[in-house]
Amino acid sequence: MNLKNKILLILIVASILVAIVTGVVLIFLIQLHGQVSLLNESSSTPTILAVAVYMLGGLIILGLLARLLNKMVIIPAVEREVLENEREMLTEQLHHSQKMEAVGRLAGSIAHDFNNLLTIIDGYSSLIIADPEAAETGQNAQEVVEAARKASFITRKLLSFSHKEQVDPIILDLNTTLADTDKMLSHLIGEKVQLITQACEEPIYVLADPIQIGQVLMNLAVNARDAMPNGGRITINTSVESVADGEHRKPEQFPAGIYAKISVRDTGQGIDPEKADQIFEPFFTTKESGKGTGLGLSIVHTIIKQSGGFIDLVSKLGGGTTFMIYLPIKGKESEVLVEEVAVVESNPAQLESDPNAESSSTTILLVEDDPMIRGLVSQTLEMKGYKVLAADDGWEAVQLARKYEGSIDLLFTDVVMPGLGGAELAVAVQELYPAINILFMSGYSRSQVTEEGVPPDAALLEKPFTPDKVISMVRNLLAL
Repeated sequence: MNLKNKILLILIVASILVAIVTGVVLIFLIQLHGQVSLLNESSSTPTILAVAVYMLGGLIILGLLARLLNKMVIIPAVEREVLENEREMLTEQLHHSQKMEAVGRLAGSIAHDFNNLLTIIDGYSSLIIADPEAAETGQNAQEVVEAARKASFITRKLLSFSHKEQVDPIILDLNTTLADTDKMLSHLIGEKVQLITQACEEPIYVLADPIQIGQVLMNLAVNARDAMPNGGRITINTSVESVADGEHRKPEQFPAGIYAKISVRDTGQGIDPEKADQIFEPFFTTKESGKGTGLGLSIVHTIIKQSGGFIDLVSKLGGGTTFMIYLPIKGKESEVLVEEVAVVESNPAQLESDPNAESSSTTILLVEDDPMIRGLVSQTLEMKGYKVLAADDGWEAVQLARKYEGSIDLLFTDVVMPGLGGAELAVAVQELYPAINILFMSGYSRSQVTEEGVPPDAALLEKPFTPDKVISMVRNLLAL
């Protein structure tokens, strides 16, 4: 019995004894004086004394119980809440630290990839400028666009890993996600470990955040790499599998049926069966002291749970480990939706055919401190028939809005600018034009621009973007 329980028992026994003693004293005094009458002064004095003693005993009991309640219940409860809050904060800090560590390991390899992409962009652009009428000009331009999009994907990955990001689930193809993260995972695990990726022959659509799924693959790949200090092989594949009740740690609330599956298998040292049930607990790690936070697999488990799935593992000491992720599959309707979205994004001609999009009477106030981006967006909008008022900072934009004699339909502004930022500018312009539409653009993530004062539900165009994306978002806002 611990000290707190002993003290609790002593206080309870003492309270009972006090109550018994005072009760006995009261009974004794009443019997001693026989018939009690409060009108008789001589007989009422002992009675009053007995009642007073009994009340004093009751007060002592209440005092002891109040002290007990305070020390044994209230204070520990408050302490537990404080400790729980501190633990959550520490978990979040370690989570963030782990992501930053991964970004640091990736930096050198990604610099190599960026140099290759910049070489492609610079080289093909030079060929286009040298001979715009050449037969290869169209193909050269396509190579520039493709290189720019690959660079965009890398920067968004790094941005999402290095900052807290809001969950943004979309319908995605697991095969595409695996292909997108393939090269990054190769850089992350190093040359001593061979990475093999095997995608399912057919698309597998799920509802999930692509950045989070990428982080799951990253954490599992790092975990597998650390289990193979002398090198080895990691195999990642996507497939579909029928899961029955009681199989693969499927929670009871999940129906039996067909699930999308991501399998990550390594040839490492394996996991002790006695520790397999603890492997997803926060701060639990099988690595040596100082070589792991114990959060990698806990983060994986949390992300998969948020995505509506579950995770299982199979391991054998000396025989490697396989982690199996199961996610609900989206049906044919979702596949059609994905295909339609892909067609719209990849077919600029479809956007140009909208007769309600362009109007010379529509005025857009464009604010961007980078002259090259400002020129690109301005030219894109003017080609579609919009009237553009361009400003290179927030203060100039306010002056333009005040002096302009017509109506301004849309404020299209960067978020982070010298002087007056985009969020403050939006408030100022809305005072002049209460019905104006607002479209923000930024190279930062949504969680970061929210910290700059941009409302969480505001329309945001993330850089880098294409002219088609600009026109699409502008049209959508003006149509509201």
